[in-house]
Amino acid sequence: MSDKRNDFIADNDLALYGEKIIVSLLNQSNVECYLSTYKSASDFSKVYEMMPDFWEQPSRHIKDYADGKQESKARYLIVEKVSLQGVGYIELDYSNLEMPEVAIAILGEYQGKGYAFEASKILFVNVFENESVECIVWNAFRSNKASCRIAEKLGGKVVEEKNLVMEVMQAAGLKVNPADYEKAPATVTYEIRKNDIY
Repeated sequence: MSDKRNDFIADNDLALYGEKIIVSLLNQSNVECYLSTYKSASDFSKVYEMMPDFWEQPSRHIKDYADGKQESKARYLIVEKVSLQGVGYIELDYSNLEMPEVAIAILGEYQGKGYAFEASKILFVNVFENESVECIVWNAFRSNKASCRIAEKLGGKVVEEKNLVMEVMQAAGLKVNPADYEKAPATVTYEIRKNDIY
């Protein structure tokens, strides 16, 4: 597996090549592919289809990013190497510069091929080699066995289990009775560190 930079993307933007995939930084040359892939691969894909207005805000943020209006996230398109088709996306949220949080999604028809693991590994190795990052945080629903397996395969260690639905409701200022959310999907937080990923 290689993590070398090269010129897959116009304007010499970052591209990381793996055995089966390419991870390329979102920019003007791949924004349309990214938008299509993001809309279909996201956990909210059904909502975006049913409620086009709901799609407007993430779509605008993605286009702004491609136009150079940076935010706390670094956004990457995952491309299948053979077909050059967009198969997913991976984002790092740098709200905490030393501990960015990852979000990743692969289109249904490309799941189970190892693309998420390979994309994560080559991106994380690049981040650890070139940035002052202490660890990368990976959140997964406990019921999402594939996501948990990838985090563990990357060397991730469980640091916390929580009920994210309840926390989001509380953060929104709503009164929450914990008993009402006991059956909500629990999340597991992994920390992936440089020494664990090699």
